[in-house]
Amino acid sequence: MSIKSSSTVNPLDFSDLSGKQFERLAFATLMRMRLWESLSWHGQSGADGGRDIVGIYEDEWGRTATAVAACANWQAFTSTKATGDIDTFIKTLGAAPQEVIVITGSSVSAEIKDTIKVHALAKGVSKIETWSKTEFEERLRFYAPTVLQRFFQGEVLPDEEAALQRFACEFDPTKERSAVELLAKVFRRPAFTTPIHAESSLPAFRRAIGDTIGAVNTGIWRDREGCIIAKVPSLLNFSNHPQIESELRSCVSALNKLRIAFDSGLKAKRIRPCHPSDPDSPMFDIDMDEREKLERLREQALQHAQTALRSMGVDLDLRPD
Repeated sequence: MSIKSSSTVNPLDFSDLSGKQFERLAFATLMRMRLWESLSWHGQSGADGGRDIVGIYEDEWGRTATAVAACANWQAFTSTKATGDIDTFIKTLGAAPQEVIVITGSSVSAEIKDTIKVHALAKGVSKIETWSKTEFEERLRFYAPTVLQRFFQGEVLPDEEAALQRFACEFDPTKERSAVELLAKVFRRPAFTTPIHAESSLPAFRRAIGDTIGAVNTGIWRDREGCIIAKVPSLLNFSNHPQIESELRSCVSALNKLRIAFDSGLKAKRIRPCHPSDPDSPMFDIDMDEREKLERLREQALQHAQTALRSMGVDLDLRPD
């Protein structure tokens, strides 16, 4: 590679990268950004039908969803490339995916982003993002800094998909204990220690559950306003510890069931606002059997988290303050 490492933090120049190298970086970044049921790199086959990377994931309702990423490392990016790719992979897939991510190695104007968004939504896509080179670099530095560091210092990323996944999710064993301690803090919060009483601030409870799912899945811990608190190890970092990874996946599954049970309780009015006339009121009444169900699902999630953390020498310790 012609790219040189530097002691200063300069903007990355993607122009020296081949299309395949650019796709590798995009794949590694996406791999670290969320929990995927599968993430496939189609571009390496040379016959991708306009879709370089295809990911299958579970949405917050437990439904299977598809995300397609189209990579374009062009010096002068236009909307024609993106809209053409969207049309091609919809035809190839036979239906519009739930999500499309266009990843570029150049600047992208707001007008071009709007054009792509309008086109994608009209084709039935629910969510569309277009990353300029700056936005791609920000995500690469945040989600996959070790991949970026090694790649731009001359270490070629693996060419085989499974090996590239392992490369992207490697965990530094010298920092393992402190990282696991940080992961435990995600669970040491009122949402997991406060009994679910007849009157509770349940909207905040639901947000906390979602924040925890996101932290375990992606390694990004956010507060209830969506601001990033810290980076923590995600379950993908424990691929070399199958038992721990399995327990964390089971924890996420139980948390998803907890969140779905809460939403179902609201819909069936088994969980009701104390003051219906005030839509912003945080106080809710909750039926006894509904409260017991939520307590049971929460306890199941915590048991899986405790088993995973204890195997790494960390106790969850959820005693209320």
